[in-house]
Amino acid sequence: MPVKKSYKNILWGYAFLLLVLAYIFGLFIDLTGDSGLYAAIARQMVESHDWLTLKINKELYDQKPHLLFWLAGLGIKIFGNTNFAFKIFPTLWALAGVYFTYRLGKLLYSKTAGKYAALIAGTSQVFVLYLLDIHTDTVLQTGVVLALWQLTAFLKSGTPIHFVLGFVGVGLAMLSKGPVGAVIPFFMVFIYLIARKDYRHIFHPKWFLGIIIAFIVVSPSLVHLYKSFGTEGIRFFFITNNFGRISGEYAGSSNDPFFYLYNSLWIFLPWTVFVVFAVFSEIKSWFSEKKSDVWGIALLGSVLIFTVILSIAKGKSPNYFLMAVFPIAVLTGRWMAQNVSFSIKTEKTVQGFQWAVIGIILLVFGVALFINQGNNGWLPIVLILFFLIVVIFAFRFQNKKSLRVTLVSFVLAGTLSLFLNVSVIPHLYDYQGARKALAVFNKERKEGDKLYKHHWQEYEVFFYADEPVIQILTDNDYRNMMKQSGVWIYTTEAGYNNLKKEIKTFDIVIPIRLRRMNRIGLEFLNPLTREHSLETNYLVYRK
Repeated sequence: MPVKKSYKNILWGYAFLLLVLAYIFGLFIDLTGDSGLYAAIARQMVESHDWLTLKINKELYDQKPHLLFWLAGLGIKIFGNTNFAFKIFPTLWALAGVYFTYRLGKLLYSKTAGKYAALIAGTSQVFVLYLLDIHTDTVLQTGVVLALWQLTAFLKSGTPIHFVLGFVGVGLAMLSKGPVGAVIPFFMVFIYLIARKDYRHIFHPKWFLGIIIAFIVVSPSLVHLYKSFGTEGIRFFFITNNFGRISGEYAGSSNDPFFYLYNSLWIFLPWTVFVVFAVFSEIKSWFSEKKSDVWGIALLGSVLIFTVILSIAKGKSPNYFLMAVFPIAVLTGRWMAQNVSFSIKTEKTVQGFQWAVIGIILLVFGVALFINQGNNGWLPIVLILFFLIVVIFAFRFQNKKSLRVTLVSFVLAGTLSLFLNVSVIPHLYDYQGARKALAVFNKERKEGDKLYKHHWQEYEVFFYADEPVIQILTDNDYRNMMKQSGVWIYTTEAGYNNLKKEIKTFDIVIPIRLRRMNRIGLEFLNPLTREHSLETNYLVYRK
């Protein structure tokens, strides 16, 4: 093997190693917000030996279907109640989605396009973020891209097994988050048939068979909802939890139609420049005299329709856009693979913008170093040193400028992700209250003492606690708690003030200074103002 090629392989291998290490360290980061709720449900599902009926602290749960809880529950069953156990199988399923993205890109365009698509999918900032903060969208995206890959294979070949697997993918997507999982696959097939003027197949009876396959896959959630909530549970699954988020009747109050437009600037980092050029190039081709790529129309068209729906909806969050990332990665991978056809002017423009993005990311790296001062240790120095070495070697041994900037971007993505997952995020998560409260309780408790949760939605306390935590939900729960002795209560400041009206004195009162990670802001991120951003919960004890 020539020396130059050997060095190139080492550089790409180093970038891949950084990314894998970032994934691995993300498995051990604490849970917060929704992921804490999902972990608590998965733990209680495992402990009850009932993998069909979802509950949170004896309350029936209807918000999300089963797939995430089954994947997380499998890890908890094998490894116990740890961050790693909760995350390992959802993470592996999400990474399977990266492989499916490669296969879709390869099937539609070329092996090179598939590799680029997988690279963008697996390193995009939103993907890495939601591997450490597991949401239902983390597993949803894999079902969606599996459906796209297999339905594309079916439309190309007509092979029945691809038809079946395509609708299994749709079913798995729906088993992750409900009917929203079918939106992009449905519109991709519909737009493809319209673009091909294949109107005869739009209403072909075979699609009803596909719907039946998808419903069989999602049937465990439908059975749970019907058994637990009756017809209202089925209505919630298909209507309330979807149209209610669009109208704001059920959840959400945002009227910002550009939310996903400006959030996409960081969602696709470090590949935002490539994504913008790829999407613009695809749309431009629709209006050119040359024959447009039908698959490009179908993929991007389905994503654009989905984005319009998201933008109209009152309920908005960056993770809702996750399932659109993989199909956009495929289109961007094709665009990158075709860079040999670019004009010199276009190539220079793209590279100029991308080097500017690399500079901005390095600036963010510096800000992160400042934020984390005192906890940095040796890691950032080593990572920066190796990054500079990679840049030097990339300019020395990678003659093709487009591959050079891609390699440097890949290494930088892995460098920043690893630094954040090792040196920054774990220390910020130290400010969560559940871990602090449980540490005090486990240290100070006496035999027979019980821990109650009052006025607070920090669900991860149910997951991390060695013994069941009792949640006070009703007046009857409150009265029963008041009759007990050896009672520890974890509550908010408002809850503590209410308790003082009933209980004049406590034997122990411990303030818990905290900040939830889904509510961080600049005041919290700045070490100089962080203390002012913290809330106060209380852990109190009565003999």
